[in-house]
Amino acid sequence: MKLVIAQGARLGNRAACARLSPLLRTIAAGVPPRGSSVEVNWIGERMMTRLNRSYKKRTGAAEILTFPCHGPDPAREAPIGEIYLCRTRVLRGARRRRVSVRSYAARLLVHGLFHLRGHRHDDARSEARMEAAEERLLLALLPRGEVERLFE
Repeated sequence: MKLVIAQGARLGNRAACARLSPLLRTIAAGVPPRGSSVEVNWIGERMMTRLNRSYKKRTGAAEILTFPCHGPDPAREAPIGEIYLCRTRVLRGARRRRVSVRSYAARLLVHGLFHLRGHRHDDARSEARMEAAEERLLLALLPRGEVERLFE
């Protein structure tokens, strides 16, 4: 799967985004289907609050929202959806979990990709299955201690 970081997207500054983008692209490359793409958008709390209210009927800013696409664009690789990450919520979540922003953003991206692939966590059993799959993928890319803190 190809990951497209939306133009104008930023995580703090260009250097931070440049350090994070290769990891996010590596993660996406390990998630099928090949020949598909996902666009990642870094947005602020105000925009995330609007999206959350409009599309999920929830108040406040979420850390992540995913939106599946409803058909491929014949001019590009088949898009499966878009992922929106709230910059300030990602920073706050990383601090709260005592992990790097890089690790927490990776965790959220994996979670979003799994949702776009059809995984759900509507009950304890499906949540445990989804988290186990996410953890396996992240253990191949991140230090074990970071991954354990991500799932506490």
